[in-house]
Amino acid sequence: MKAIVICIFLGLMGFTRTPEGGILVHHLIVLPSSKVTIDGKTNVNSFRCAITQYTGKDTLVLLEGGKNKKPFFKKGYVGLEAARFDCGVQLMTSDFWKTIKYKEYPVVSIDFISFERTLQLTSGRDIFRGRMQISLAGVTKSFEMDCTIEVEESGLIHFKGGRRFTFSDFKLEPPSRMMGLVKVEDTLEVSFHLVLLLDKNA
Repeated sequence: MKAIVICIFLGLMGFTRTPEGGILVHHLIVLPSSKVTIDGKTNVNSFRCAITQYTGKDTLVLLEGGKNKKPFFKKGYVGLEAARFDCGVQLMTSDFWKTIKYKEYPVVSIDFISFERTLQLTSGRDIFRGRMQISLAGVTKSFEMDCTIEVEESGLIHFKGGRRFTFSDFKLEPPSRMMGLVKVEDTLEVSFHLVLLLDKNA
């Protein structure tokens, strides 16, 4: 299915509401096929923990135009169930759950704030620099992240991004097993892929 990369998030689709002041308002439903992936390494091998099925009912509200030079989210919250992370091996999954304190903090949240297009002359696609807040295990941190946006002819919108984090960013200790003989490195590669659908009835 052909994908179309766009420069402005959704203005050309024709399904946005325009209130006074010329500000475009986009209501974007987060679909179940959205996912978050965390890749890491131990002193023995590599691992991947992922949420491959989003179970929430969040809708993003994006505003652009008016006095603002870049689009921003009036509502950018996406909540993820911490217990839905799966590392492929139950022992590792259990260790990961305990590390992120999933019982005490059952929701991992991403709160998108704004993004702006960056100049990429050789990439062949539009890349955006996004600002967001991530809350994990009771700690909330602000980050910037490179993102891409693609729209399928069917209308599905793919909003992707990723960057490197560390356990210590969120005041967490990497898990270890077998009396400390297997140790997880502090550095993690985290990526998200939100599949969105414009709400035409909003």
